[in-house]
Amino acid sequence: MLFASGVSNSRDLDTALKSIYTQIEGAMGGYQTDLAIIFTTADYADDCQEISRRIRERYSPGVFLGCTGCGIIGSSQEYEEQPAISLLVGSLPGVEIAPFRLTQEDLQGITDIEDARRLFGVSPEDRPNFFLFPDPFSIHALNLLSILDRFYPSSVKLGGIASAGFQPESNRFYLNDETFTDGLVGMALQGDIEVAPIVSQGCRPIGSPFLVTDAEQNILRKLGNRPALEALQELFISLSEEDMNLAQTALLMGVVIDEYKTEFQRGDFLIRNLIGADPSKGSLVINDNVGIGQTIQFQVRDARSAAEDLEYLLSSRPESWNGRQPLAAFVFSCNGRGERLFSSPNHDISLIRKWTGVSPAAGFFCAGEIGPIGGKSFIHGFTSSIGFILPGS
Repeated sequence: MLFASGVSNSRDLDTALKSIYTQIEGAMGGYQTDLAIIFTTADYADDCQEISRRIRERYSPGVFLGCTGCGIIGSSQEYEEQPAISLLVGSLPGVEIAPFRLTQEDLQGITDIEDARRLFGVSPEDRPNFFLFPDPFSIHALNLLSILDRFYPSSVKLGGIASAGFQPESNRFYLNDETFTDGLVGMALQGDIEVAPIVSQGCRPIGSPFLVTDAEQNILRKLGNRPALEALQELFISLSEEDMNLAQTALLMGVVIDEYKTEFQRGDFLIRNLIGADPSKGSLVINDNVGIGQTIQFQVRDARSAAEDLEYLLSSRPESWNGRQPLAAFVFSCNGRGERLFSSPNHDISLIRKWTGVSPAAGFFCAGEIGPIGGKSFIHGFTSSIGFILPGS
């Protein structure tokens, strides 16, 4: 099994593809290309069909797949607010690749496992790994994840929402010899392969966890049998000056997903925004539903917290890989990260290379990042959702 990647920020298509070919073919040699994944910026929207034709003629991949993003990630570079193309190709013996293209109408037609097998092309018992690239305007991505978690509960689901356009039909989606302007494209990988996810939501916890003792939908009334707002105010005055300043502008809430755990670390929380408070009732409002008996912990986010979170997850997670070196990485980063958040370019991809040594990589800056927390699939914000490709154990 072998991967290679190339990236270019040349607006001239001939120059860009020539550079990418050189980067890939020096590493790929004469290996057969089973998979080619591409991400392009909106600058090439009118060239998508031509890009598809040229790459398929060059490599004859068994599956060709991708989408557009507002910024593009390569093996060691992150290109923001400029033209860019990133291509990852792989030779995957012993791996079955099932590509698919779906519309909202297709999703609404999935009522049982047989519908799911027909549309996704895989069976749950084979534990496929999913990569998903939805359009933000024409398909309900949360509905998609709910369906996949229902019928494929043991499968990893990763990806990103296309982000190159701000109106319907402004994004592009590649699938083999066709391009689309709506719906979603994706693939399922199964066989002699493992996809190891790391989902860095860019936060660090403050204070101690609280048990939710009174709540209704997205309204938190009581934490530890005390008014939720009162608990937050008491926490606030106990913070350091630095955290107090952060909490005034970047305070969030982490909701524990796996309540069977007795100790909670980074990666155990689903981060959600605080969107309001009702002082007369002492309640807090968040942008998701929360139930009585769940555990929450307040969180803060800034560039330093985001960097620490990603480094912590990258430095600790590889121990579970049993010494296997990742062969490639898919990187789906929020369009609010990159140089908008960090003071230097290439932040996330540099940390990925530093801590894992992986070289072939491709991805894009997303309008929402797909990844698992506590065994369930979610759409995140300000997150770096990474899928490491490992050889089968």
